[in-house]
Amino acid sequence: MLLLFGEAILITAFILLRGETPDNMLVLNILVSTVIYALFFLNFRTPWSDLNDRSQKQIGTIGIRWFTVWFYSITAVAVMLAANLALELSFVIQLVIHFVLLFFLLLGVLASLHSSNKVKDVYDQETANRSGIFEMKKAMLVLKNKISETAGLPDDFIKRINALEESLRFISPSENSEANALEQSFIESISDIRFALTDYSLNAEQIESNLIKCERLYQNRKNMYSN
Repeated sequence: MLLLFGEAILITAFILLRGETPDNMLVLNILVSTVIYALFFLNFRTPWSDLNDRSQKQIGTIGIRWFTVWFYSITAVAVMLAANLALELSFVIQLVIHFVLLFFLLLGVLASLHSSNKVKDVYDQETANRSGIFEMKKAMLVLKNKISETAGLPDDFIKRINALEESLRFISPSENSEANALEQSFIESISDIRFALTDYSLNAEQIESNLIKCERLYQNRKNMYSN
């Protein structure tokens, strides 16, 4: 409703102040002004960030979006004033100029959309890179819960598990496929330890073997950086 009210004021102002402006140029000026008005109206009504969108891709488009809007608006207004007051350009020339400006406006919109998608892609990639580490920590938490429910476990074993859990915070995310394989192997070995805790004395050798494997996998994974 507010958009339509503002548009009505805009059209009325052009009609009242048209002077000797021909109808075709009047319509062209109204259309260009309407585009400018709609751009600012929609941009001010669009929130700078969407709290429901964790990627916050809108923030990545603000600079391009506002540069495009201001560049088009200032240039279009300058063309209207110069063409009608100073240079008295023909309708056809004005129309061509405004179509060129509209073309650059559309290019800016496409660049803004591309920037938005790029921000989202980076966020999705970072999320994917961190998911393996998250699963490693989750597997350790499940194991720690199992340990707390199991009596008679050696102190040395518990200390090594605690140290391994604490060390996980030093791992950096990586999109390397080898890093993802190490993460998966670590998770599987931790699960094997957890299942073997049903009878520690019987499975002590298996548990020790898997714990050594986890410690080695951790060291190998820690030495990998995001690339």
